[in-house]
Amino acid sequence: MSNARHTPSLERRGALALLVVAPFVVACGATSAARPSTEASASTDATAPTAQAPAQPAPTESTPTSTSASAAEPTRAAAAKSPDPAADAAAKPARGAPAQGAAEPLPRGLRVLVIGDSFAQALGMGLKATAAESGLAFTLQGQQATYIPEWAGPNKNVAGMLVMHKPDLVVVSLGGNELAMVDPSVRAPKVERLAQILDGVPCVWVAPPLWGNKDNGLLAILRKHSSPCRYFDSNELTPDLPRGSDKIHPTTAGQKQWADRLLVWLRDERDPQKPQFALRPRPAGE
Repeated sequence: MSNARHTPSLERRGALALLVVAPFVVACGATSAARPSTEASASTDATAPTAQAPAQPAPTESTPTSTSASAAEPTRAAAAKSPDPAADAAAKPARGAPAQGAAEPLPRGLRVLVIGDSFAQALGMGLKATAAESGLAFTLQGQQATYIPEWAGPNKNVAGMLVMHKPDLVVVSLGGNELAMVDPSVRAPKVERLAQILDGVPCVWVAPPLWGNKDNGLLAILRKHSSPCRYFDSNELTPDLPRGSDKIHPTTAGQKQWADRLLVWLRDERDPQKPQFALRPRPAGE
């Protein structure tokens, strides 16, 4: 009797155990089934950046364009601030060379009176040799072995020459015979007097070209006291004149060289603002 009552109790307990275990198994199965989904989701999340990678080159493509433009800006700015040395060199005329824009020739038929000593004769011959090409009309009145006081006084009658020849320009070459004077300052009043006679007519005082002798101070006197005439410094602008057998006066080639350089200077120093032929005002230091 006791065994029969105990058996049903065990069966009921087994049934209860199954009832308890079954939900656990079901729950575990559900958990296992859910885990692959989570792993699949994780796997999908991991591949998501890979799928978006092709969209990233868009900023990369625009970046070089911006960098290239930025790099080009300093280059263009540097080019704008850095002048061409060759162009600068070409824009600057050499010392003693005609200025740019001064290529207009002297007026054909311009009447030029040349006065002075034997250097005036030599320069006059060189000028005369250019007449056919330049179209200028030269009147040569130079006389050898003459001095500044003679031309500044009544002996040479320069005022009468101006009336007779009606020059548009007077070229004076005097002082070569005074380069041995002990005190050349005594010539200052005479230089001024001759310049006064020429006042009203464009004129240029051509310095005597030194020939191995030293300047005794006369050239500074001529430069300072010959205003309003312009001053042509032969020793600076034509320093290497070929000399003749006396080692003093220029050869025929030297005469032409001296004359050519003077004509270039006259063309360069012409005042284009004046209706009649005129030279620019004497600059400071000339």
